[in-house]
Amino acid sequence: MNFVPYKALIEAHVGSWEVAFVLLIVAYILYRVGKAKAGKIVHMLLRLMMVIILVSGAWMLFVGHASDFYYYLKGIIAVIAFGLMEMSLGKAKRQEGSIGFFIGCIVALVLVILLGYRVFM
Repeated sequence: MNFVPYKALIEAHVGSWEVAFVLLIVAYILYRVGKAKAGKIVHMLLRLMMVIILVSGAWMLFVGHASDFYYYLKGIIAVIAFGLMEMSLGKAKRQEGSIGFFIGCIVALVLVILLGYRVFM
């Protein structure tokens, strides 16, 4: 897959992951310091990035890599990372202990990024 729209899709996907990573950290910090309104805004932006990531990732999976199980595994871990993001931010918003979910989320995100760049193959 070397045509231009596919490359643009990859760039949108990768850029969305980068923005989501930053938004996750900002939202977590805002919730932890008691800035719930600002945290909620950043959290909603993070959810928008999650939708963009899911749509672009599914599109790339079914257009370019439908036969490669490696990318299905990446998608499953990405969905788990999204769940951990939501759990960590939800607990941080309620001022409950959330550092375990946050660290788990960071580990899952790093794993997804490494899988995306095929570091393990």
